[in-house]
Amino acid sequence: MKKTLFAALTLLLSSGALKAQDPFDIIHEDIVQRMDAMRAARSLERRMLLMPDETPSQAGYDVIHYGIDIAIDRTAQLVAGRVSILLESLADSLHSIDIDADPVLSIESISLEGGADPLWIHENGVVTVELRSALAAGERVTIEIAYSGHPSLSTYPGLFFRTSGTSPVVYSLSEPWSARTWWPCKDYPDDKAIFDIRISVEQGLTAASNGSLAGVGDTTCWGLPYTCHSWREKYPMPTYLFSVAASDYVRLDDHFVHAPGETMLITNYVLPSKVAQALEDFNIQVPALEFFSSTFGLYPFVDEKYGVALCGIGGGMEHQTLTSYGAAFVMGTHQYDYLWIHELSHQWFGDMVTCSDWTHIWLNEGWASYCEALWFEHVGAPGTLRSYMETRDTPWSWDGPILRDPSVDDPWYYFNRVVYHKGAWVLHMLRRVMGDAPFFAAARDYLEDPRFRFSFADTDDMRGIFEEHYGAPLDWFFDEWLTRTDRPSYSLVWDGCAAGGAEHAAIAVEQLQAVPYAMPVDFRITTLSGTIDTVLWIDGASESFHIAAGSPVLDVEMDPDHWVLRNISETVTGSVPPAPIAWLEQNVPNPFNPSTRIRFGIGADAHLNISIYDVSGALVATLADGAYPAGRHEIVWDGRTAAGSPASSGVYFCRLKTGRVSVDRKLVLLR
Repeated sequence: MKKTLFAALTLLLSSGALKAQDPFDIIHEDIVQRMDAMRAARSLERRMLLMPDETPSQAGYDVIHYGIDIAIDRTAQLVAGRVSILLESLADSLHSIDIDADPVLSIESISLEGGADPLWIHENGVVTVELRSALAAGERVTIEIAYSGHPSLSTYPGLFFRTSGTSPVVYSLSEPWSARTWWPCKDYPDDKAIFDIRISVEQGLTAASNGSLAGVGDTTCWGLPYTCHSWREKYPMPTYLFSVAASDYVRLDDHFVHAPGETMLITNYVLPSKVAQALEDFNIQVPALEFFSSTFGLYPFVDEKYGVALCGIGGGMEHQTLTSYGAAFVMGTHQYDYLWIHELSHQWFGDMVTCSDWTHIWLNEGWASYCEALWFEHVGAPGTLRSYMETRDTPWSWDGPILRDPSVDDPWYYFNRVVYHKGAWVLHMLRRVMGDAPFFAAARDYLEDPRFRFSFADTDDMRGIFEEHYGAPLDWFFDEWLTRTDRPSYSLVWDGCAAGGAEHAAIAVEQLQAVPYAMPVDFRITTLSGTIDTVLWIDGASESFHIAAGSPVLDVEMDPDHWVLRNISETVTGSVPPAPIAWLEQNVPNPFNPSTRIRFGIGADAHLNISIYDVSGALVATLADGAYPAGRHEIVWDGRTAAGSPASSGVYFCRLKTGRVSVDRKLVLLR
């Protein structure tokens, strides 16, 4: 479901041919149905399907292993089978077990290992199993559930029955919380388990799934000949990544050589009508695995496989080791390489390290979206990274902040494009703030940290790793970009001036939005003798800077390579300044006792006021209030108040004001 939100590609049927109207807008049949179902659900009592919360019982146990043995009747759109759940108690006294199971599932029997059948009840989408004796923390038990049901009858189904051309297709799409509509489970992303999987489908179909293929054999279901495909996923996996994709597939294999003599199988399950196009489109698989392995560490599931299973999905879904991929996007033209890259990169960001809950989904989707940009930076011409990121600046489609509100019960809210596109921009800006080497080293350490590897993490977990590599707190960055819905809107005014016999660039920046952002911003100063690149820290509503230029200034550019998600609403050159350009340098020394020098300047003759204020905003002393000629100046504060008495130790602010320009600097007096 959310893959279509990220890619959002509108597909139209015209003269019997499928055409892409816009490569960044994906909607597909099953997604449209889901949207209609979600609208209907707002008036249904079965609203409990929306944003479910763990019950106290579910918070008290951890699933260790799922054994899934299911048969699928495509014609009746029926699934039936048995699920065994090995769980471990996290509580000191666990009396009952709650298991998610949509009302469309009929629970036929429940048994506990080594004993009589327990008491149980199935209501409100939860099966509650009463244990014969309470479990202590660390104790384990296995529960086996026999069930059947019609997932397509659910308000929010997780298993789909479709056709593609002449091919029948059955596929799952369980994100965020639809696994419970086709098999009983603990359906939350922070509970990852090992899976043994048996999928029986009618003869002639291949059932692909996660992990390694353990065997294929004949069986009988509902009195008909079926084929059972057995898979084992030995790496921990959340329920929403468990995949079924069944059709009359043609299997296309390739190999990823990841070390001398070490090879991983790439297995693509392709519809017969798409073989030629797939051979072309998927020839990037090995180079992409090589690139992301070198960037973020070896592909996480190298002991198993990677591949794609084509189906009717309107985009892609990053099922662990086997992406479900919309057959419509396999065209033999590489038009949708970005979509395939997005899903591959999820194997690191989302599959190996999973967001702890859906409020932190940007950790999955923001990274995968930024990996698209990294791939095109890798294979493209200079400037490709910037141009690709600019296509992801889509604020008209962003609803709310990146960190999602857990009180919202609509799944579409959690997968709003803000977590994809703005999430990618946050990582892009963080890369510039930190520098390439620390940024990518932090990303690798985040993925390799044993606390999160093959487990889950939240935003603070990732931030902590990046702060270690940055060498300072990054709360100022994460707090503003993940929780705010606006962006910096800068007004830039600059002038070239001669002062003290040398050429300088005088720069004034105002932030026009209500609350300033704190950001280091690149500036490029073009002079007669060349260019000067510098970084200025912008955190106030009004900032002024004075930079030695060496020769006459011809131009000043703010954020010339577009590393900041911003607007620059006004750029005025020195030829028509709307107001005098003034600057205030940091006092020297600082901290000081008993006095300190304050250097300042003005680009044109003007009236200046320079005053000292305490932290409460009270005026302490006025150092200057009058006309000053253009150029650099210096004044001394002797640490005394306007009454002539010594000011006490503490933090003070020096404020320069001229016209609408106001610049502050912090001073520290130590007695």
